[in-house]
Amino acid sequence: MENKKNLSFSKEVAETLGIECAIILNLFKNNKLGNISTYEDLQNSLKKELSFIDDTLLNDSINKLISFNLIDLDKSEAIIQNNFTPNKNIESRQLDSNWVPSSETLDIINMAEITNDFLTLKLKEFKIYWIERGQKKNNWNISFLNFIRREWAKENNSNKSLPYPIDEKWLPSEDVFDILNLSNITKDSALKYLREFILYWKDNGAAFSTWNSKFIDHVKRRHMINDNIGKNEKDKKHSEPGRYSKDFQTRKNDDSWAKEINLE
Repeated sequence: MENKKNLSFSKEVAETLGIECAIILNLFKNNKLGNISTYEDLQNSLKKELSFIDDTLLNDSINKLISFNLIDLDKSEAIIQNNFTPNKNIESRQLDSNWVPSSETLDIINMAEITNDFLTLKLKEFKIYWIERGQKKNNWNISFLNFIRREWAKENNSNKSLPYPIDEKWLPSEDVFDILNLSNITKDSALKYLREFILYWKDNGAAFSTWNSKFIDHVKRRHMINDNIGKNEKDKKHSEPGRYSKDFQTRKNDDSWAKEINLE
């Protein structure tokens, strides 16, 4: 029983997923389970190491860790398909503006040390995208979890997470145009504001790691201003009196209007 006394685990994982998951994850991360490449290898090794945990509970814990991508195996996708397909008893529904991730999903996200600002921004993007598509699902939490992990990984590639000043060669990512397109702003329309955006921030000299987000806000703001100007000009044309087609003297001597009046 010596190995039981030496077992350790993360308190945060235990509070979120349970002690069994925390113990399994620690053993797996520290390579204490031998040569593991398949689900069966992991299962057999854990049964030897954790013989005091019920088989059913052990399997449930393994599957839970795999479903949250905390354990990556060659056959993890097949295991997820077999054990974590959406619950058929839960009705599929469209996403709406009031949807928020479950507390369990947020706990997993917090474990990855994803910042609240990034989470808030990506949640808005996620909802805008799926509300526009109108697709029905019964596993929105899993979809969001996978989405936020992918986006966080992209955000932290190379030096993207470090603030840097903008330069003349900067270009927004293609994701920016996808997001703007949801607001009916085309890529060509957005690019019209790119030069002024770069010039302003180049002169400003500020350093940020969120240039894409700032460009989205800039384009939306400028697009809205231009729309309002266009509407005001149109209203002005309708409300202003038209110009006279004849000069003043000609209009003064014109008595054609009097012929329309019968004084008899």
